[in-house]
Amino acid sequence: MNKEEILKKAREEASKDQDEMEQAILTKALGISTLVIPVLAIIFILIRIKNSQYIISDLITISLAQLFISQLYQAIKMRRVIFMITSIITLVLTLFFFITFIREVMIWKII
Repeated sequence: MNKEEILKKAREEASKDQDEMEQAILTKALGISTLVIPVLAIIFILIRIKNSQYIISDLITISLAQLFISQLYQAIKMRRVIFMITSIITLVLTLFFFITFIREVMIWKII
């Protein structure tokens, strides 16, 4: 091997290591956001209940939608049945709370 081949190989390995590091960081960041969104939703729900604002299904819908997208993506990429099952369950719950929110808002506008 000459000097240029060695440098080329070293650059390729460094690039591969960089890509793996970026992927690991992205995975960790998405995992953290998956935890933060429901925690914030719970905090906002508690504040709304304390202030006698009982329409909370919008925050639950947002949290469930985020979880649904995450589970669906994992089901597609990893081809695991458990992720598909949980994504379907979270989709049903998301739709339920979305419809509940629409109904709550309509009731409050009538009153």
